[in-house]
Amino acid sequence: MSDHLPSEIVVEILKRLPVKSLLRFSSVCKSWWFLITSPDFITIHLNQTTSNSTAAAAHTLVRRYCKFRAKEIYSLHLDKESFADERAGIEFPFGEQSRFYFRIVGSCNGILCLYDDLFGNTGNIILWNPMIRRSLTLPVPNFTFDCNDPHMFVLGFGVDPKTNDHKVVRISYLHGDNAYIVLPKVEIFSLQLGSWKEIKTIVPYFITEHFWSQAFINGVVHWVAYYRVGKSGDRNRDRNRIFRCLVMSFDMGSEVFGELSLPECLGAGVPPMNMSASVFGGSLSILRLDQRIWPHSCSIWIMKDYGIVGSWVNQFNIDLEGVLGMALGLRKNGEVLFATTSGELLSYNHGTRTIIRLNMGKCGTKDSFYVDSYIESLVLLRVGNRDLGTEGRRMVESTSSSSGDSEGDDEGADIEVEYNELWMKKVTVQYLTALLGEP
Repeated sequence: MSDHLPSEIVVEILKRLPVKSLLRFSSVCKSWWFLITSPDFITIHLNQTTSNSTAAAAHTLVRRYCKFRAKEIYSLHLDKESFADERAGIEFPFGEQSRFYFRIVGSCNGILCLYDDLFGNTGNIILWNPMIRRSLTLPVPNFTFDCNDPHMFVLGFGVDPKTNDHKVVRISYLHGDNAYIVLPKVEIFSLQLGSWKEIKTIVPYFITEHFWSQAFINGVVHWVAYYRVGKSGDRNRDRNRIFRCLVMSFDMGSEVFGELSLPECLGAGVPPMNMSASVFGGSLSILRLDQRIWPHSCSIWIMKDYGIVGSWVNQFNIDLEGVLGMALGLRKNGEVLFATTSGELLSYNHGTRTIIRLNMGKCGTKDSFYVDSYIESLVLLRVGNRDLGTEGRRMVESTSSSSGDSEGDDEGADIEVEYNELWMKKVTVQYLTALLGEP
């Protein structure tokens, strides 16, 4: 049929199709394969999807670590009242590459950035498109520390909106007993170039290790950061110090660091480890816990007008002692998704102060949950590794044969992951408390 249609018409038709159909149609003939896998068409299809507000906001991605099956579980849900599980069988092919589960640095244009640093750091950074079952394990960065030197790495993931180049920024910190003792090193991985490069810059602020999270919006990555201030008001390294918190940003296009001030009640005196950056309802947000370990309450601050410091609003206050694990995201109906201490995913109506159960059962450890909006794309189709589905099926089959399919009963399940989650948090909180000093 395509022989009788202008190529422009073929592109107009194909760009509106879902990824699953395009993968099937790519085998119709060589000309369609070259078209569908071309960088230009991948960009055209992505732009069509993101411009369609209905399609772009249709799905919510949920990740959790199931103790009973000892594996990461990924599923896509329709953000409707039932929160229906539209696609539960997303194959995760990297289970053997992490002790328990990966940190999801971020999600952008159908790609997840995975980093294995939560239970020991292997250094593995993976870009993964689950819908087309393609991934790319990033090459080893140019800058590394001696394994005996105490250090940490902070990542950011997003895309340059002008060039559609997906990038990973890596900040390397080396620290001593009382403070960071060298200026951080910054490297950027460009998907289009396929390599790392170091940028000559000074990272102006510090980010808390282990607890860091990013928020990517408007082509910019954001983290909660802090700097130390002496009692005299000057920045110094003495033990008599206080700290101030803010949002540190990194523009994926200009590759320049920036900053945004927080409301005074958050910027002064709130430990940075008790706050995290997120995106709620398409806006830059800050989640503030009353305490990092076993929190009782959470407040959610949203920047209504991006870049306008005066537009910060305390949108939600959730007080669910003994139930609250972590707030995760905002649904289209205004309800807040959160993980419970027992490993359930629930929806909270702030207006009526009621909890809605989503019929997912106790499906994960509370710290393993990740929730974000998700769109399908063809990104990584040409550069990613192939045959992930086959490997994933082998893992699923071996796991199923040994442990069964049930996720509902965790009795007798491997609880080592929860001990490790708690131990890592306690050790890090003790270290950061000593590092920051008393406000």
